[in-house]
This record gives sequence, structure tokens and C-alpha cells, in this order.
Amino acid sequence: MSTNVLANAQELNTEPTPAAELISSVQSSSVPTTPASTALATIDFKLVGQADLDLLWFSVYSAKLMSVDGEYKNQQYPLKLEIQYHRDIDAEDLIEATVEQWQHIGIEQSRIPQLQAHLEGIWPDVKQGDTLSFMMHEQNKGQFFYNEQPLAMILEPGFADAFLGIWLSENTSRPKLRQQLIGVKK
Repeated sequence: MSTNVLANAQELNTEPTPAAELISSVQSSSVPTTPASTALATIDFKLVGQADLDLLWFSVYSAKLMSVDGEYKNQQYPLKLEIQYHRDIDAEDLIEATVEQWQHIGIEQSRIPQLQAHLEGIWPDVKQGDTLSFMMHEQNKGQFFYNEQPLAMILEPGFADAFLGIWLSENTSRPKLRQQLIGVKK
């Protein structure tokens, strides 16, 4: 806990606020609900495809890709990727796995720290049953949702494509999962 929080609590002669409450209040106050995030949350998305990620003998997550017409087309917006976790994973581990996948799909190494910075401080630790979704409003506008609650809106050029590219890029580390998500029929 920061010294300022402890000092302020001592000054007021109260107990310091637990870190989880501070993070929650900062996240909710720094991410206002925008008309775009509210409108996108009410869009009737249709399922394009779904897939499960299993490693060895355990299930990591189930993913669903959704669009307004139930079909995947490159550069189609809005688009929603929803991931429901089947195990507890720390935010730090999620971010590390994301960075590894960005490297795998060929995101320029010098660009990764800038993309990574958008995830730090907004991604929570996930518990079994939690859902983390990403909705791409348009090419350079995307938003994360945690258990249906809006998190940060990210306007960084290329971020949305880089993030979704982990699953949707032809260079993905999991081509079978990609095919299932984009609705390729065999």
C-alpha cells in the first residue's frame, strides 16, 4: 500500500482503505460509461463461432466470437470476443501470455510495451467462471468488459487489431481454435 494512503489514513485517524477497494474505485471513476460503450453493450450480437482452449489435462477458457450478422469478415465492426475462464489466473499472467502471443503473431517488438501498458492497471485477476470480453467498436476503438462491466476504452491505433489478432490472425499459435471461432466448417 502506498505511503500516501497510509499517511492520509493516519491524518484522518481512520484505517487505510484496502488496496482492492482503491483499485476498484479508481477503475470505476476513471472509466466513465460513454454513449458508445452503452450502445455497444446493448447490440444483439450473433455467434460466429466458439472454441475451448485446453492445455494438457486442464481447461483454460472457452471463447466466443460474435458479430452483428453471425459471420466473420475481416475489418468488420462491431465485433465481440468473449472469454470465460475455467481457472483462476492472475492479471500479470494474462498480460504475460498476451505479450507472448503478440510476439508470436509478429507484432513489432518496439510496439509491444506501448500496447502492454494499456492492459496494466485495467485487467483484473480472473477467477473460475469470470468473463473478460473485448468489443471492437471500429478499427481504432475497442473496450474491455469484465463480467459485463465496462473497463477501459482503448483508442490506440492498432491496439484492437493486435489484441484480436491473437485469436483471429492467420499467424495465431492456435489455428484450429481460430477456425472454430471464425466459423470455418469442415
